[in-house]
Amino acid sequence: MVDLHTHSCYSDGEYTPNELILKAKKEGIKIISITDHDTVLGNKNITLTKEEKLGITIVPGIELSAKVKKGQMHILGYNIDINNQELNDKIMELKNNSLYSVLGILVQIKKDYGITFSTEEILTILNSKGNIGRPDIAKLCIKHKYSSTVKEAFNKYLTPANDKISEIKKGITYKECLDLIKGAGGIPVLAHPKTLKCTNEELENIIKELKKYGLEGIEVYHSIHTPEEIENYIKLANKYNLLISGGSDYHGPLIKPGIELGTGINNNIKTKKLTILNKFY
Repeated sequence: MVDLHTHSCYSDGEYTPNELILKAKKEGIKIISITDHDTVLGNKNITLTKEEKLGITIVPGIELSAKVKKGQMHILGYNIDINNQELNDKIMELKNNSLYSVLGILVQIKKDYGITFSTEEILTILNSKGNIGRPDIAKLCIKHKYSSTVKEAFNKYLTPANDKISEIKKGITYKECLDLIKGAGGIPVLAHPKTLKCTNEELENIIKELKKYGLEGIEVYHSIHTPEEIENYIKLANKYNLLISGGSDYHGPLIKPGIELGTGINNNIKTKKLTILNKFY
């Protein structure tokens, strides 16, 4: 098994990098990539011994968020140099952007729903070493019984609040994302195309545009993709000579229940068809 899309506690996952790797190894996964949102701290904080890592290949990765007018665009970077100066400088800038976004959402949900948290709880989020975001607020919503699940917190409060502040949120363009990944020696891959929320024709135009700036692959296999969507993404990958990638987008049972490490939902990661694997050997 292979899983090229996972998250540690340094973004919005539940497990430390070490715990994630040992869990993957226990479940028979041979190749894993920790692709935290807008940070490489998960990869930098792997402290397992050579013996503990024996039998599993760890591909250093990242998942960068590009600001777009419609849907969500994330671009994965594989085999990156996690010490690349330009990438790390931009990560610091993105961390500051995340701080302002979280504060904006906290103000909005207080205004719209009367939801408040203690100063101590808010400071704990803001002082986190890794990337921060809406899942951190969702956990507080569960703690204070405003919602019973992360999904419910998003649906009831966080997504509407985020939509209201989206115009003032800072971000980077897809070209910047691609340049950063390529500059760090990495392989850029369009993550979960479904979240772009566009038609097949629109997606094809987006892929053509991204390829002009260095896109090398598509995350064809993902937990939210249907069999029909997967077939369409395979056709696009073949048509534009792009690598085929896949991953579960594993965060842990609290953040994304039902998504299993290495298999996603309904075992939909097809290891034998991941042409990107040829780049890791």
